[in-house]
Amino acid sequence: MIWRTRFVAGAPLAVLALLVSCGSPPSPTSSPTSAPTVAPATSQAATPTPTPTPATTAAATVNELTAIAFKVYTACTPATCAGNAMFTTCAAGASGSDVFASCPLTSRLVAHMQQDVAGVPSAPDPLGGGQDPAWATRMATATPSATGGIVHVTLGFGPGSIMDKFDLVVVIQGGQLLVDDLYCTGTDPNGSDVFASGWLSRSVCTS
Repeated sequence: MIWRTRFVAGAPLAVLALLVSCGSPPSPTSSPTSAPTVAPATSQAATPTPTPTPATTAAATVNELTAIAFKVYTACTPATCAGNAMFTTCAAGASGSDVFASCPLTSRLVAHMQQDVAGVPSAPDPLGGGQDPAWATRMATATPSATGGIVHVTLGFGPGSIMDKFDLVVVIQGGQLLVDDLYCTGTDPNGSDVFASGWLSRSVCTS
């Protein structure tokens, strides 16, 4: 009885020792897996080539040419006209090196006219009309071309009056319409235009 009691009493210790000696089965340890390194793809998109701006090739219209002529022979202001005059030149009332600054003229035409009037006392206006150009009526017709066109301008004081008639050669330059030459209507532009000698004496262009 004594042995049996001791055996029974010691049984839990033996079982406990057995469990401790055996231990719990180790938990499986997952080894880290290295993911393959992927090099980033380099994008090399082609650089687009800028498209050049096309040059203006459209021919001028009749209205556009007429508008240029009306800027050369413009409406009067109280400071530039007297009486019943309504029109004068774009250079009227101006002086000095910027006398043609408000006129739609090419640089070569401006340079030539400035040279014509330089040092000439009371020089007539090289755009026509004498020293004090002024008119009461203004008419214009235009003939467009691929490079600009010709504008025929008639200025005067109504029916029965002496009329001044000019032909303006308009060109497309730098995307603008500009007057590049001037001569009296009905004359030979090759020998009697503004660039021919003696223009100031011919510039009234009456008919």
